[in-house]
Amino acid sequence: MVYDMQLYKYLPPASDRMGALWALSSIREAAVLEYGPAGTTHYAIEGFMQLNAEMQARLFTTHMDETDIVMGDSTRLEDTIKEVDTVYAPSVLFLVASSISSIIGTDLDTICSALQPQTQAKLIPITGGGWRGDYTLGIREVLTALADKIVEERTEELPQACNIIGVNIDCYNFQSDLRELRYLLKEALGLTVHTVFTADTSVSEIKQAANAKFNLVLRGEGLECAELLHKRHGQPYVYGAPYGYKGTLAWLTQVSELVGKEIDANFAKNLRGQATKHSGSVRRALFHYKKLPSLLAGSLMQVQGMNSFLSGELGLDIKHIIVNHNRSTRLPEMDSTLAEKLNFNPSEDEKLALLATVRPSVVWGDGVLLDMAKDAPVKIQVANPNLSSTLIYDGTPFMGPNGATYMVERLMSGLRLSGL
Repeated sequence: MVYDMQLYKYLPPASDRMGALWALSSIREAAVLEYGPAGTTHYAIEGFMQLNAEMQARLFTTHMDETDIVMGDSTRLEDTIKEVDTVYAPSVLFLVASSISSIIGTDLDTICSALQPQTQAKLIPITGGGWRGDYTLGIREVLTALADKIVEERTEELPQACNIIGVNIDCYNFQSDLRELRYLLKEALGLTVHTVFTADTSVSEIKQAANAKFNLVLRGEGLECAELLHKRHGQPYVYGAPYGYKGTLAWLTQVSELVGKEIDANFAKNLRGQATKHSGSVRRALFHYKKLPSLLAGSLMQVQGMNSFLSGELGLDIKHIIVNHNRSTRLPEMDSTLAEKLNFNPSEDEKLALLATVRPSVVWGDGVLLDMAKDAPVKIQVANPNLSSTLIYDGTPFMGPNGATYMVERLMSGLRLSGL
């Protein structure tokens, strides 16, 4: 077997363990216990601080010493589970495997089953440990576990309410996008958001998620969660995300057909008017520039939606698209032109080669790619990893009509300052 070893000047792709911790850390009323050395948990917290998010769950670690590792002794883990349960009384305690506990073969499933009769908290093992793949697998594991282990039977039906699956803190602009989604659904269709998996939620809200009428899945990692909720609780779902003016209208149309409600006529009219006004102004402005070759980077659903807006509605020449994770086994539908542009999880050398080949005038990407693209005249951050940006204000979305207008504003401002 040949292993592809890479050197990183910046950051290696986050593992499934990190994705799981990210998805869990934003859930209020939850406790998360990592079975591993204290240093690895400290590193995870440091990474969390770069996501412009606040820790909502209680995060604990057992620590491990040589005896635990060499002898495979899980006594420390069992004692810590009992202590957290007694002292903090969480309703749910997630047990997360670290890389070391996975290597020595600690069976979290069996330990949780054995200790469950002795604890008040529901014990849920998250067993990836960093060896299954990138962060998207950890997020998928957590979202599916929430649907499987936490969501309870329906107690009432809320016909005007939906759940959002797939707004997580690894999304660079998640706070603003979530606010935009709430606005869109309320103004266009009179709908409310019941539970969010998992950027703005609590254990109590997740337990009651079955009361909502349907689900909106904004990333592929949430499909298993949505399918399980559909099977158990009869909740249909829409898969996709609203990027751009036309893309938002198409997404709202899907939702309206699912719930049997017409989109508010004035809202639809204003949305079409914004599409004509802003897309037209950008196309007229671009007439005075060169072709503006561009690069785009982010997660798969994000770059698919942004590419449709930037190239389809605004007329930018997106040469290549970098997907900041591995290729999923379940790709969303896309045309062959888009598929040919996708580069899944390229190495740093491959990113530098793309930059040298394309020589982009505009780069829409993460902090690492923007730092690499030192000669690009216009650089706009739209994704993580984040090296330096701080996001506090929640009124700068990328999704929805306000997100489309914000991206137009960033582009036009960048072009005016670029000297192109």
